[in-house]
Amino acid sequence: MVKVTLIAILSFQTFILSFLLFLRKENKRVNILLGVVLIFWALTTTNFAVIQGLFQEQMLRFIPYLKVELLFGLGPSLYLYTKCVANPKYELIKKDYLLFIPVVLELMYYRTPFYRDGAIQIGADVQNNLHLIFIVVQWSGFLYSTIFMVWSIILLVRYKKWLYNNFSHTQDKSLEWIQVPIVSFVSFWFVWFGIRLTDIFLFEGMYGEFYFFPLYIILTIIILWIGFKGYTNSGLGAIGLKTLVKPRKEISSEDNLNFQLIAESLKSKMDSEKFYLDPDLSLKSFATKTGIHENVISKVINQILGINFHEFVNRYRVKEFIERIKKDEKKQFTFLAHAYDSGFASKSSFNYIFKKQTQKTPREYFEEFVKK
Repeated sequence: MVKVTLIAILSFQTFILSFLLFLRKENKRVNILLGVVLIFWALTTTNFAVIQGLFQEQMLRFIPYLKVELLFGLGPSLYLYTKCVANPKYELIKKDYLLFIPVVLELMYYRTPFYRDGAIQIGADVQNNLHLIFIVVQWSGFLYSTIFMVWSIILLVRYKKWLYNNFSHTQDKSLEWIQVPIVSFVSFWFVWFGIRLTDIFLFEGMYGEFYFFPLYIILTIIILWIGFKGYTNSGLGAIGLKTLVKPRKEISSEDNLNFQLIAESLKSKMDSEKFYLDPDLSLKSFATKTGIHENVISKVINQILGINFHEFVNRYRVKEFIERIKKDEKKQFTFLAHAYDSGFASKSSFNYIFKKQTQKTPREYFEEFVKK
C-alpha cells in the first residue's frame, strides 16, 4: 500500500504543477500545452494507483467504474507541445483540436456498460465477447499515441537541424530543457511497451508484478520533475522554427559554378572581416553583412561546403582560438578568455565544439603541441 500511496501523492503534485503552468503568463501557449501533457500522463499513473488500491482492498467490482487513463491523449498533446516548442508563434487551429476527438470517444466508452462488461478485471478468469472491444480500444490508443510520438521526435530533429543551419551559437536558443519532456516521455513509452510486450508474448504476462510498480514509480518521478522544470524555466523562450520549410532541391549544374564562386567569396570575407568574432552571428545577420541572400548562403554552405552554418562559423572560431593560444607565449590569458575573444559565447559550447572538431580537449591539444 505504501507504493500505491507514493504514486498517488506524486501524481497529485503533478496535477498541482500543471495548474500552476496554466497560470504562467510567459510563453503561455507552451506552458498550457506542457500542463496538458502532464495531466494526461498523471491520469495514467493515477489510474494505476486507483486500480492497485482497489485490488489490494479487495474491491475489484469498482475498478470498471473508476477508469481515468486516456491513452489517446498522450501522443497528440506531446505532439502539439513539440510544435509550439519548435515555433513559439504557432497558433492552434481547428484541425489541432480534432486530434482529441478520439480522447472524447475513449472517455465516453469508459462510462458505458460496454466497457464495464468487457474490461479485463484484475484476477477475473471469466471471458466475454466484449473483451475484444476493450482490447481493440487499448491497442488503438497505443498505436494512435505512438504515431504522434514518432512525429514529435521527427519535428524535434528538424528543429535542431534548423537551429544549426541558422545560428552559430545555439545553447541559449535550443534551451536543452524543453527537449526533456519529449525525449523522456517517448523513451519511457517505448521502454514500457517493449517490456510489456516481451512479457506478454514470451512469458504470458507472468512477470508483471516485478516491473509494474518500479516503472510507474519512475514515471511519476519523471512527470513531477518535468513539471517542476517546466514551471521554473517557463520564463525562458525559444527562438523557434518559423516555418517548416520543405527540403531544398539540389542545385543545378548551371548554378554550380556560381555557387562555387560564392563559397570562395564567403570564406574570403570570413577570413578578412572575421565576422565569426560576433558570438551572436546568425545566418540572417551574416547575410546582411555579406550582401548575399540568406537562402543562397544556406544552399552554398550546405550543398557546396557540405556542412551547416553552425559548423561553418565555429570552424573559424576554433582556428582563431588555436592561433591566439600559440601567440600567447607568456600565458597572459586563460583558455576561456581566448575562447570568448574568438567568438564563443560560453565555456560549455566552446569545450564541446573544440573537442568535436579536434577530437581532443583544449588542454590535451596544446599539451601535444608543446611536446612537438
